[in-house]
Amino acid sequence: MKIHPLRTGTVRVKHSFLFAGTGVRRQLDLFLPSEWSDALPIHAWAVEHGGELILVDTGETTNVKNVPFARFDVRPDQELPQALAAAGLDIGNVSRTVITHLHGDHVDGAVHVRAAVLVHDKEIAFVHSVSSRFFQKVLRQPLPAGVEFEPLRLDDGPFGAFDRSKALSDDGRVMVVPTPGHTPGHISVVCVDEGGNHVFLAGDATDTLEQLHARRHDAIGPKPDVNVATIDRILAHAREHPMVYLPSHDQDSAARLAEATPVAA
Repeated sequence: MKIHPLRTGTVRVKHSFLFAGTGVRRQLDLFLPSEWSDALPIHAWAVEHGGELILVDTGETTNVKNVPFARFDVRPDQELPQALAAAGLDIGNVSRTVITHLHGDHVDGAVHVRAAVLVHDKEIAFVHSVSSRFFQKVLRQPLPAGVEFEPLRLDDGPFGAFDRSKALSDDGRVMVVPTPGHTPGHISVVCVDEGGNHVFLAGDATDTLEQLHARRHDAIGPKPDVNVATIDRILAHAREHPMVYLPSHDQDSAARLAEATPVAA
């Protein structure tokens, strides 16, 4: 198994995005003046295993529009095909793509993909809800045109600390698990490497490893208590298995992957 970090540009977010308040201020603060973070990576991941090339998320494109709480910087040479080429991979060899959730910086690059694009069935239902469609329009963040999503059902039973899962490989070393909170249908992908490490491709389950340890909910998800419950489940999984935790926007994720640095559970 080989896992490649694919950096598809960067994003700067408000301090209130990374360190969410509570109550009504949690989401309101996203639209009020705030300090901005340094540039954070927009990662997708390529997993080579069992003769397959599986993508986890597809990153952002140059067509992205800024929103009140996020400013993007994506060059043409950073879009998915070029990011794969920089890793010595060909987008034409991608066999399957799994999307952690349907926010633009994780799914917009799917316009480049011709293989199946798998999305949790609960995420598909959520993104077509009235509230989601409203914010897609107001924030100018539509789903990428021409991409057909295939529903992914987590019907393979428990995996580690998770009560449901879906195997993406016949040997059970590439698994999808539910990590709701940031969105109701958010999923993560767990890859079991040759050393027995559970490499946790976390999407936006948290923004950083620090947030995971702090057990801090985010500013986006509709139900903060669901977010924290997921964090606790991830930490429980880390107590059961050596786990390398890789959120998509953590500046240190690529280094932790290279060094196979486990979470201190």
